Amino acid sequence: MIDATVRIVAAAVLLYTAGQKLAAPIAFRRTLVALRMPRPRVLAVLVSGVELVTAVLLLTAPRAWVTAGLVIALGASFAGAASIALVRGASVRCACFGGKSEAKLGWTQLALLPLWLAVAWTAHRDSSDLLVGPDAVAVTALVLCLATVVRQLLPLALRSWSYLKVLESQWASSGSSSPH
Repeated sequence: MIDATVRIVAAAVLLYTAGQKLAAPIAFRRTLVALRMPRPRVLAVLVSGVELVTAVLLLTAPRAWVTAGLVIALGASFAGAASIALVRGASVRCACFGGKSEAKLGWTQLALLPLWLAVAWTAHRDSSDLLVGPDAVAVTALVLCLATVVRQLLPLALRSWSYLKVLESQWASSGSSSPH
């Protein structure tokens, strides 16, 4: 069960980040430009594509060497981007999780490299047949979509609820509660 959870969480993270990069490509391209990467437009699409493919492979072919290789390559590229920023002393904002969640590239990405290596190892060596296949991709994508929608709508709903409570209290205090 632990291996399935690791794969699903890693796949969900990769699906989310790829979706955010594809939905708002300019923010991620700015990160690549700040790192002085060649062909930022092409590289942005390539990174998003590799994230999508890796997510699907984690859920459909976790034991495949290509899956482990792609997870390691992504983890290494994230750490590599952080290393470039640190070596250059540049303050590079990464839109890795979308434009609204930009964070500074640096030690966090380096610290996460062992986690990506553990994901690759767990998927390759310890994967059971639990939650493997196209259904796992569909369920993971659906749960991720629902979580994203809730995350986007919850603050709006809470603000609306608060506003309605204020209106209700004003209505009650004005004595206008009788139906005329």
